[in-house]
Amino acid sequence: MIALVIVGFVKISVFFYAVIVGLSTLFKVKRPSALTYPVGTVILFFSLTIASNFQEHLKEGLTIMPVLLFIPFHLVIPFTLLCIAFIKHRIKKQTRCSHPNGCSAFVRYPLLQMQLLPLFFLLALAVKS
Repeated sequence: MIALVIVGFVKISVFFYAVIVGLSTLFKVKRPSALTYPVGTVILFFSLTIASNFQEHLKEGLTIMPVLLFIPFHLVIPFTLLCIAFIKHRIKKQTRCSHPNGCSAFVRYPLLQMQLLPLFFLLALAVKS
């Protein structure tokens, strides 16, 4: 039981750090530590208002979140990025490429491979069943 608490704390801490670094980069804040209290306050407010008890939290996590988060982040966004990469590849293909490994979208956009892994995994599961 204590391991779950420790792992949960580490997970929340990493996500909080990622939000602080992302916001400080996005808004060009020189001291990211200045964002910790405002972001912490917003997270505290939303954590108290989203679900009032554990049963409501489970209901939202099992019924609402798959539609609002998992489908867009695992299907829509990777597929959109794939389309954008192929369009950029076609535009670059019309002009000559000087890249040593060629003009493949997967060579030029290595993050595209990481973003498409969930899509390929879901497609493989769909084909199996």
